[in-house]
Amino acid sequence: MKRRIYMRDISNLAIEEAFAKFINVKKAMNRAEDTIKYYEDRFMRFNAFLKDHKNITTTNQLEEDCIIEYVLYLKELGTNSDNSINNYLRAVRAMLYYFMEKSWTEPFHISLLSVSQTPKDGYSDGDLQKLIKKPDIKKCTFPQYRNWVIVCHFLASANRLRTLRYIKICHVNLSERIIALKEVKNREGYEMPISDEYYPIIKEYMEYRGGEPDDFLFCNQFGKQLTSDGLKTIMNKYNRGRGVDKTGVHIFKNNFAKTWLLEGGSVKKLQHALGHKSSKMVDEYARLYGRELREEFSKFTPLAKLKDEVSENKKIRMKKAKS
Repeated sequence: MKRRIYMRDISNLAIEEAFAKFINVKKAMNRAEDTIKYYEDRFMRFNAFLKDHKNITTTNQLEEDCIIEYVLYLKELGTNSDNSINNYLRAVRAMLYYFMEKSWTEPFHISLLSVSQTPKDGYSDGDLQKLIKKPDIKKCTFPQYRNWVIVCHFLASANRLRTLRYIKICHVNLSERIIALKEVKNREGYEMPISDEYYPIIKEYMEYRGGEPDDFLFCNQFGKQLTSDGLKTIMNKYNRGRGVDKTGVHIFKNNFAKTWLLEGGSVKKLQHALGHKSSKMVDEYARLYGRELREEFSKFTPLAKLKDEVSENKKIRMKKAKS
């Protein structure tokens, strides 16, 4: 007996199936492994919420109220901050906008939470002095020495964690004093100058490190590439071991940007140093640290240059008006 084939209703996909298609597209676009993991991790929490709290399993059931209730759910769980919630929302928004583009979900707008921007705290000068104290090479292990060099690298470059993990020995050109960065956020690699202060540090490290040109520069004690979670754990332990309670690789970037601006570095060159495609984030750094730049206003404004001429002018005495 012949079976009739009926058209499948592809506008009503299971959310897991639709997400798998979304991830396949991201993989086809050569998105980084960390990016794929980011989407997968955020999807797992969102999908669990939909199933357990909303009884939603298909794409045509998704609507704006789902997002509103998800935000409230994250707040009830005690998610650390609005920035953390936005981190989850960005992943969900990218996924749902893809569903909408495919007509699996009725279109609606997804807004991020309004977050008041306050200057980001970097490491204090005291913390940095503890972190950059060089270990005794005659007594320390390779991991202990490597960790110190990594801290110096972050302070000399503001590289992201992934960027550092993918630097290979062949990417370092000591004669020209540059490091070719291949894994960067905007996917457009660039050459990072090796500063005068960092040059002797990286040069010495490479002598101890050894290895082949295609080996990863910052490796584990067996010469293998460091994992993202492994590097985070290593750096947290390093900080704690140095008596620094504050941890987080991103904090080094805040120190880098703040110091750059306060020392008079240009915003455009900072954008290049941080590897940002647009100036939006760099402009934000300039805005956040604006109060600390107030001393520059006493030096470089037109009025500051003319103050001598102004002070030499004769005073005008106010005359009492005749009644």
